[in-house]
Amino acid sequence: MTLPDFTIADIPIYGRLILAPMDGISDAAFRLLTRRLGSAYSVSEFINTLDYANQKNYQKKRLLTSTEERPFVAQLLDNDAVRMAECAARIEEEFHPDMIDINMGCAAKSVAGRGAGVGMMRNPKLVRDAFALVSQAVKVPVTAKMRLGWDSSSLNFLELANLAAENGAKAIALHGRTGKISFQKPARWQPIAELKRAFPNLPIIGNGDVLTPADARRMLDETGCDAVMIGRAAKANPWIFSWRLREEVSLQEVAETTLWQFDEMLANDPENAIMPFRKYLKAYLDPCQISRETMRALLTCGDETLLRQSIIQVFRGLGANL
Repeated sequence: MTLPDFTIADIPIYGRLILAPMDGISDAAFRLLTRRLGSAYSVSEFINTLDYANQKNYQKKRLLTSTEERPFVAQLLDNDAVRMAECAARIEEEFHPDMIDINMGCAAKSVAGRGAGVGMMRNPKLVRDAFALVSQAVKVPVTAKMRLGWDSSSLNFLELANLAAENGAKAIALHGRTGKISFQKPARWQPIAELKRAFPNLPIIGNGDVLTPADARRMLDETGCDAVMIGRAAKANPWIFSWRLREEVSLQEVAETTLWQFDEMLANDPENAIMPFRKYLKAYLDPCQISRETMRALLTCGDETLLRQSIIQVFRGLGANL
């Protein structure tokens, strides 16, 4: 029997690499793809419980999942602890996630500005109440995804991690940037090591600037974290979860993956799949150096049958056997 790499509460986790939850990226098809390639578990795009409470259908689409994806984590975002707990209970009853994650990391102005996402890190009472109430409302483990702090003058991740853990958090993922640091500036990994030293018995997941398998190994070695979350780099190279560089993946595999993902997205959301699929298509084709005209034609095609035929023609032209 294979032993898990670590556990979150009583849930065994197999693997050290995890797809980070990303708005507009971590949809059901991409999560399933990355799970098949080796991501240790799946985390939904954030569920804005302010909208979920009002029955917005698109929020429920974010909770589409399959047995193959499990462990599956539903990530919640809000600035209201009571509403978050009420929605967590409803989500657990309807969608049966294996864990609930609380988003303390989203830095979008519309989110952070109302005190949700990384905005929670300015409000320790909200952090305490959110973890206490959500942990009481559900039977599954509750986890946290946070940053170093709101800005460089308020690096309170240790304080808030302690509040979260005292009130039920069973694992913490830490992004090595504050809410005010852009992706153009490097993430700091040393605080991830600090967090692991402070919580040796709590699973700590590092996040930030992991672009290659070598980066992931280095983060694990340098910080002692239990696992690594990979975000932006996964869009163009989901094969990173198999510890592969993009250039190590054959054109044939890229072509087959592209078509599988398109079909899966169409199956999940027939009326709205083409637009969100385009970002993956561009990311998969960018290294192939196709002409700007060909890329533009693909990215502006609105007919699913024609688009699929065009993708096949492009990959055949590059040498794939389709």
